[in-house]
Amino acid sequence: MHAVTDLVHNTLSAPRAWRRVSRAWLAALCALVFCFCLCLPALPLFAAAQQPAALKKEAQQAKAAPPKKAPQRKSPQVSKIKPGHYDVKSTITLDLTRKRVLHEQNADRLIPPASLTKVLTMFVVMDQVKAGKVSLNETVTVSAKAAATGGSHMSLMTGEKLPLRELMKGMAIASGNDAAVAAAQHVAGNEAAFVKLMNAKAKQLGMRSSVFKNVHGLPAKGQYTTARDMLAMTTRYLSAHPETLALFHTQRYLAHRGHTPNTNPLLGMEGVDGLKTGYVGESGYNLITTARRGNTRLVNVLLGAPSKSVRLHEATKMVEKGFATAELQAAKDQEAAKAKGAKSSQGKVQKKKSVTSAKVAATTSSKARQPQTSTAKKSTAAQYAKSKVSPEAGG
Repeated sequence: MHAVTDLVHNTLSAPRAWRRVSRAWLAALCALVFCFCLCLPALPLFAAAQQPAALKKEAQQAKAAPPKKAPQRKSPQVSKIKPGHYDVKSTITLDLTRKRVLHEQNADRLIPPASLTKVLTMFVVMDQVKAGKVSLNETVTVSAKAAATGGSHMSLMTGEKLPLRELMKGMAIASGNDAAVAAAQHVAGNEAAFVKLMNAKAKQLGMRSSVFKNVHGLPAKGQYTTARDMLAMTTRYLSAHPETLALFHTQRYLAHRGHTPNTNPLLGMEGVDGLKTGYVGESGYNLITTARRGNTRLVNVLLGAPSKSVRLHEATKMVEKGFATAELQAAKDQEAAKAKGAKSSQGKVQKKKSVTSAKVAATTSSKARQPQTSTAKKSTAAQYAKSKVSPEAGG
């Protein structure tokens, strides 16, 4: 408003020529202000009128545009393991006491045995000891080949001398490949000759799907086994050489150039007393477990776990479930035996009663027949006497 007043004042005080121009600008300005004042009240109405149109346009655009897909949540990873199965390639569990297979999963799948091979190596050595061909106390001289064997080892050195017993411990506790070669060379003269003994033994044990190419289980083309074959080997090993559990497999440490802990992760678990671990890349993590609780002896073979932790976890589950199943089956067997015994006793009593009843019936029948015979004899005698007294009677 002050601006308009100043403009009017300046216009009136300006020269005449400029006054005319200023009057024109003033008139235009006044007209503009007048129009603005007229339109100002109508602005809200105009905006309100335009809002539905804008909303309608937005709705049409939204309808024409493809619907946006809601972001999908990543579903949690679901285990591919079937219920009742374990995260391993192959497994089998046996109640050795009752000769009953409690569980099996792909038990005939061919898998490299890895260091489980050493159980068969120890089996052959113990057979030779039992036959009197070698002694566990014999001194073995370590060859350069044995000392240079790769993989797990008990740190043997070329020319080192030690008892065969210590090499057996080295295989069982430290899974020593060098110990296996040294023992094989001592027993058979060379590794190839010993491998022949191993395959002959496997055939004798009924390990139809197993082939061995070396004495330690390091990767070798054509060397494979199955969980079922490993089970057959283990049961016969325990039967033929039960002393090996206390001598070698339950030992927690190997004292040879330090203290090497036993590779079996289940030692210390209730009842576990063996037996052997194994690993190569192609097979995965293997384990043979032997355990005894009460009167039940359990053997479990696990092949192809993806890691050490999975092997420990799954083997623990198998052993616990194995004992639980064995106890349940044993209880059922006892109930069945009692029921069978009771039925048998009841049958014997019933049979005895039947025999007694038959004897009583026979005696009664015999007694019943005796008076009738006597009466018949008397009647015949009387008739005969009568006929003699009056021989003409009835004639």
